[in-house]
Amino acid sequence: MIDPGDLLLRWVSELGEGALPDAMQGMWWLAGARCPDAETGAPGRWLHDAVSLAYLDIDWRNKRWCAAPPVLTRLPHARGLAVLTGSRTAAFEERLELAVRDGLVEVLRVPSARPARDIPLPVSLLIQFDDEEGLKEWAGGLGVAYTPCFALQGAALLPRVSLEARASEPEFGKPLERYDLDRRAYQWVRRPQGDGLYRIRQSDGKRVCQVRHDGAWYETSHEEGVYSVLGQQQGPYADVLRWIPDKEPGGELTGTLFVDWGYPLPDLHRRVAALCSGLAPRINEHAENLAYDNVPKDVAEKIADSLGQHLTESNE
Repeated sequence: MIDPGDLLLRWVSELGEGALPDAMQGMWWLAGARCPDAETGAPGRWLHDAVSLAYLDIDWRNKRWCAAPPVLTRLPHARGLAVLTGSRTAAFEERLELAVRDGLVEVLRVPSARPARDIPLPVSLLIQFDDEEGLKEWAGGLGVAYTPCFALQGAALLPRVSLEARASEPEFGKPLERYDLDRRAYQWVRRPQGDGLYRIRQSDGKRVCQVRHDGAWYETSHEEGVYSVLGQQQGPYADVLRWIPDKEPGGELTGTLFVDWGYPLPDLHRRVAALCSGLAPRINEHAENLAYDNVPKDVAEKIADSLGQHLTESNE
């Protein structure tokens, strides 16, 4: 029997695109049948991880999704490892099985650990190879796009978080929440309480995020809004990203990027970080953070810089 995470990826891959509420309803059906301990937020967390791992692209504002095309890309400083990501239809899985038989590469199916409260993720397809030219030819035969190293290329192109799209001031009396950096959660407020990140429920039921800065309002996403507000802070909440180099001999070029809970990376930044290892970030319950493995220091610095963060480095 196919595992729930792989079954979900097969389902969205065969559909190709659709409305986000419909996808979440399908996930709830699967969770009820196969994941009895799944919590209310499990479908949303699965979708965010699917975006990070380049299985899906999601327009959160308009509540639409589409399956990402299959792509093969090398992992940074990983000594002959690549990741094959994107959609996985039944027909694609058959082509992959046939392509593996030629013996040019080895496919490792590696799971990303998730607690019982979450819906399992698909296994990551890590490709072990000896020669890059041979890897490119193998990708062409499989019919998938090849890029040398998305993590390194994407990090160099990360846009800086900025407030550009102006928005009108929320109407008085509309449901309004303000993001509390200390509690890392939205709190109901009667009216705007100074600068900060706010969430407003519109008349059509949609919730949108806006940042108030120097009395002006700007459209944003939750993730970009958090870092826009952090960039205006001084003190303990100003910097929330940390990087620790790997301790293995010869592994000093890579390390682990830690992101505190409550300060999620935007979609593209998460994808760059996750495709350094081809795996979803590890969840550290006690430390209350996410850990992205095999992240080169220069990639971590580019992620932090684009978010207006100072990257804290530690050898512990």
